[in-house]
Amino acid sequence: MINALLIGCGNIGAFYDWETDDVRTYAKAFHAYGIKLSVYDPNYEKSAQVAGRYGAQALQQWDEVPANTYEIVVIGSPTPTHFDYLTTLLSNPPRLIICEKPVDLDPDRLEKLKTLYANCPAKVMVNFHRRFQPKIVELAQRVQKIETEDPCQNILVRYQRGFHNNASHAMDLLGLLFGKPFDASLVTVLNSVADESDEDPTITVAYQWNGIQVLFVGLIGAKFSHFEMTLYFSQHAIELQQGGDVVEFFSTQGQQGQFYPALRSDEVWTNTLRDHMSKVVAHALRMLDDPTTADNFLESIDISKKIISLSQGTKDE
Repeated sequence: MINALLIGCGNIGAFYDWETDDVRTYAKAFHAYGIKLSVYDPNYEKSAQVAGRYGAQALQQWDEVPANTYEIVVIGSPTPTHFDYLTTLLSNPPRLIICEKPVDLDPDRLEKLKTLYANCPAKVMVNFHRRFQPKIVELAQRVQKIETEDPCQNILVRYQRGFHNNASHAMDLLGLLFGKPFDASLVTVLNSVADESDEDPTITVAYQWNGIQVLFVGLIGAKFSHFEMTLYFSQHAIELQQGGDVVEFFSTQGQQGQFYPALRSDEVWTNTLRDHMSKVVAHALRMLDDPTTADNFLESIDISKKIISLSQGTKDE
């Protein structure tokens, strides 16, 4: 039986889906897969509450059992705590570490983690959850097929509540969809407002990336959740709506005389992110079964370093 430890019993750990049937948390997903689970939170009442619902063991201290006795350890705690947990875990690792994004907000600490990781046999999977969804993987294949005949010209991303917190998802997702890292140039910051966090401003920024014009629009002061992305080709468009749960495909027949006709909707996918944490855990289990499956730790650190550089008003080289 797989033995796992969940560090952090907050929203992503256990409570996003407490009142729903959808699987949006680690605790519910591990329980659904029959994984033996231990849980820890600084607030022991939370640990006990989660353990009671899912038949887990509630720990008084997260390291009261050696980390290398677990197959999987999840760091689902707030970002400022990630570094300390990771440094300890990478020194005495389980087989697989899953860390919530972002890994950290300090470039020096990120470099230290890279060094520890280079000397560690464990894999570290950073939970940019969209990349682990089968329909999003299928979408990437579709995008790359369209690209061979009709290269993408423009990308528009709309997000809110911090570039690192939310726009990082778009950077990771674009890397997956196009099969190459989001390593953009010609950066132009149009606006930057610390509306939710002084450390993580909401930024509107334009990039050039592999000949594509990319615009991230940060919705300042938005008191709602919003993440949407549109890919514009010369005769196609693909729109990710409702956080990516809905994907709509458009096309046109091209120029007709002196006029360009409007795009028409050809196909709509729904429930693309349904039970998304089940797919995250399923990917983790495949990583345990297949040692050749790569993790995404170094790519995630690279995204964070680019965002930190942008937030500090300097160009990442």
